[in-house]
Amino acid sequence: MKKANLIVYMGGPSSPEEIKPFLYRLFSDRDLINFGVPPFLQKPLAYLIASIRSKKILPNYRAIGGGSPTVRYSLEIAEAVEKATGVKTFVGMLYSQPLLEKVAEEVKNYGATDIAAISLYPQYSFATAGACIRDVKKHFQKARTVKSWCRNPHYIKWIKNQLEKSLAKTKKPFILFSAHSLPAYLINQGDPYIKEVEDTVALVMKNMDVPFTISYQSKVGPIKWIEPTTEETIKKLGKEGIKELVVFPVSFISEHIETLFELDVEYKGIAEKAGIEKYLRVPLNHRDENLISAISEECQKLLRG
Repeated sequence: MKKANLIVYMGGPSSPEEIKPFLYRLFSDRDLINFGVPPFLQKPLAYLIASIRSKKILPNYRAIGGGSPTVRYSLEIAEAVEKATGVKTFVGMLYSQPLLEKVAEEVKNYGATDIAAISLYPQYSFATAGACIRDVKKHFQKARTVKSWCRNPHYIKWIKNQLEKSLAKTKKPFILFSAHSLPAYLINQGDPYIKEVEDTVALVMKNMDVPFTISYQSKVGPIKWIEPTTEETIKKLGKEGIKELVVFPVSFISEHIETLFELDVEYKGIAEKAGIEKYLRVPLNHRDENLISAISEECQKLLRG
């Protein structure tokens, strides 16, 4: 029986030309974002929003080098996982190249019959890890999938280690765990995402005597998203007299537009205006052995069965 690991992620535009197609695929996915319109209007509305938003965020991508490093870093993670497990590891994206539907053909041509699929979303949501699992099952009904790995000890250790490096540069820090936001209606439907984020943070902060809070970033579109927002939380902390803020992007495992521009540029500016004197955003080392061990371990659990 030939084995394979399959890493799945939403993806990101690697060049300016890929921004609009990426956004169109993203907003067309009704399971991810339901705009509250009839199904036949989802794609026309997605096209309209993608057309408007792609022009708006183009300067942001140019500011970080012209495109997102998401795909490149995902491939680097896969390379490290393959080395750690000794199992051929593929990468497929839902909304950008390399598209999962094409990668699925590569996996089939490889002859894999025992497949462990994992998304790069540690915390489960219907819209993120759930969408990745949904699409994997379209191509591989018998693939075994990792639903959530937000409590994996190696993953928690990875966060702690990254966090402590930044905390060492402060005297009286306050930690802000900023998670990617989701449409609020998902939570109302029983989505476990908020609890999974909170569980991750609780495990990270165990035995750590530092004040902290959780917020949500990157909302888009005309619908209600999870709150409190990172922007409003930073302003609130400034008013409360916080002077040293350490920000950890808790739902992310590698750098991309939401960390490199949104957190490092936009929110840093907001923090400065709010009177926060030291703003440290914790870098995400996607090559760290603890992170690779977490992903590898989750895959190996499935392939042992």
